[in-house]
Order: sequence, then structure tokens, then C-alpha cells
Amino acid sequence: MAAPVQRLSSRFNSVLNKTNWGAAAISSTKYNNKPRTYFTYSPEIAQPLQREPKWTTAEEAVKCIKSGDTVFLSGAAATPIQLAKAMTDYGKSAGLKGVTVCHMHTEGDAPYTNEDCAGIFRSMSFFMAGNVRKGVAEGRSDTIPIFLSEIPLLFTRKIVKPDVAMIQVSPPDEHGFCSLGTSVDCVRAACSNSKIIIAHVNKYMPRTFGDAAIHSSHFDYAVQQDVPLPNGHHTGKPPSE
Repeated sequence: MAAPVQRLSSRFNSVLNKTNWGAAAISSTKYNNKPRTYFTYSPEIAQPLQREPKWTTAEEAVKCIKSGDTVFLSGAAATPIQLAKAMTDYGKSAGLKGVTVCHMHTEGDAPYTNEDCAGIFRSMSFFMAGNVRKGVAEGRSDTIPIFLSEIPLLFTRKIVKPDVAMIQVSPPDEHGFCSLGTSVDCVRAACSNSKIIIAHVNKYMPRTFGDAAIHSSHFDYAVQQDVPLPNGHHTGKPPSE
């Protein structure tokens, strides 16, 4: 039995060397000040890591965003409205430039698309909602026509490379597991391929199962704020609006 195991180990090491997977993991931008083990660099967001998030305010958490960064926002009922507002305020006060904000359909206001944010933020939506249409029409924002099922591939194929992912999750359970709740869609792929994750932890976010699991140790920053989830109110406008 030892010979087959030894051959399998040899083949596995050969694959690692040929694909450079080991080197890629070692040079990962995450946790680069700690010894490397599977438990400190795994991109699988349901895998617990040997670390804890920094619990802070939205205003402090968004200070990790730099000029030229790409920021991902989760959408629909999981839109982190408070984080988006804090990001917008910080971007204007800190004089940031060229920050791309990518997202699907989002609820609430999208202040980063306003005229006073031109040159600071540029929205790139994969599923355009009414709150960004004015920015797109006036040339301050972009939209990418794409099938819903293919949006995760933008992240897994490194076409879009988020520096920061801002998401909304349920509170962690006794083992530290949170749920992406109402919006898993492309969020899992975005988180797995982001350098930094900022999580808005909200007791109103329902706990859903399956691929919705994310361990809190993957959060670089966690913001506890309990507010009702955003929802789409009927405005009385015609369907074209």
C-alpha cells in the first residue's frame, strides 16, 4: 500500500510544481505577515481561518479603500447601504481618485454615482438598477451586458479583480459561521477573489443555507449594525421607469 501512496504523493507534488499553485498560494496578498498554512490562506470562504476580524465602524472600515481600487458591493436586499454611504463620504473627504464600484442590482441610493463623485468613483453594474441609470446615461457610470449565470466567472477568471468586497451577512453562529442570506448570486465568487472583505453584520439578515455559508474569520473588518433590510417599494412609475 505504501508504494501507491508514494506514487500519488509524487504526482501531486509534480502537479503543484507544474501549475505553480504552491507559489501562488504562498505569495497570496492575504495574511502576508503570518506563517502559511491551508488554514490561513484558503480562498474557500466556508473554511475557518486562524484569525479574527476587526470589529469597527463603517467609517473606519472603508479607510482601507485606496485610489484606483476596485470595490465590489453585494446587491438586492443585501445591499450594504451604510457601507456604501461611508465609502462615498470617505472618498470625497480623502480625495480618492479612480475607484471602480462593481455590483449587480442594488437597493437604496447610489451616492457614488452622483455628479460630485465624478472622477472619484465609477459604477460598473452587471445588472443595472434605476439608482444608477442617470449616471450611465450621463457617462459617469458603466454597465456590462452579461448573462446572470456568467457573472461569477468575471471574478473566478480574474476579468474583474476586486480589491475590496463590501457585503451584508447574518450574525455568526456559535461556530463563527455567517450566512450571505438573501443574496448569494455572485457574492461568493467576489469574496473568494477579493483581497479585503468588509462585512455589515445585521441581525435582520435571514440565515440561508447551502453555498450561503461564510466564516467570519474571512472578514478583515466587521461592522455590527442592525437595520431593516432594504426593499423595493413600488413608486407608481410606469414599467419603463
